[in-house]
Amino acid sequence: MMEIAYVCEWEKRPKVNHCPSIPLVCAWSCRNLIAFTTDLKDEEDDKDLSHMIHITDTDHPWDVYSINSGHTEVISCLEWDQSGSRLLSADGEGQIKCWGMTEHLVNSWECTQSTSVDGDPIKALSWLHNGVKLTLKFKRRGSI
Repeated sequence: MMEIAYVCEWEKRPKVNHCPSIPLVCAWSCRNLIAFTTDLKDEEDDKDLSHMIHITDTDHPWDVYSINSGHTEVISCLEWDQSGSRLLSADGEGQIKCWGMTEHLVNSWECTQSTSVDGDPIKALSWLHNGVKLTLKFKRRGSI
């Protein structure tokens, strides 16, 4: 029988700010880091959403580091590299970002690379081998 070891509670926010209809995306790294997404509505403008990425260490789940991703659409996928120190995020408008630890600290992340495939939604991401090179190949809709 499995027992609950701990429970983490988020800050209490008005339910108006949460977007439950947007699907959660998550990824678990080899370093036991969990990355997951949420979307929050701006209190003043209902149409303005912040697409957040949260990263937590399973050994210290009460310490959650949150990043405002800067994605313009809902984040569709997250993927860790083999070392667990870099994270790719992509959205429904074709924007891809690579996040890296600053000075190897779990609570300090920055966007190290960013690219876009001009409006084509990203459905899946993957690192090749050790992730030293990132190659993108896509087929545009309607092209022969």
